[in-house]
Amino acid sequence: MINDGANPLAEVALALAMAFFSLMILMLFAMVNTPKTDSTQPSVATMDMALEPSDKAHGEDDRQLVIYTAAGFFDEQLSRLDPAAIDPRRPVILAVSEQMPISRITGLQRQYPHLKLEIAELTPEWQVRIASMGREAGQ
Repeated sequence: MINDGANPLAEVALALAMAFFSLMILMLFAMVNTPKTDSTQPSVATMDMALEPSDKAHGEDDRQLVIYTAAGFFDEQLSRLDPAAIDPRRPVILAVSEQMPISRITGLQRQYPHLKLEIAELTPEWQVRIASMGREAGQ
């Protein structure tokens, strides 16, 4: 039996201290390197995604725009659209408002897993067009 006087709890405490120190360094690094944002614009997180080789075959003209609102699905001309009729071979840009709950978007992805979706936020111009369409329908 070898007894060098070492306390096993001291070893555990040393390991925990090293882990805490590593986390502290990572946190400081993240805080120092935060992206600078304009105070007039809301903070937007961006993420670069690697394209799969199959993505390169589709040009921007090949993508189809689908607008998803509380009233339903619409195409570029704001005509009603059945999501089951969307061509699964072409990528879909799903435009939603910022108030749209993420659970509805993920529900759509679960319901139509064959669609290749890119999520985009509706621009203010599109939101005005959709709101005016709703007012016209209400008359």
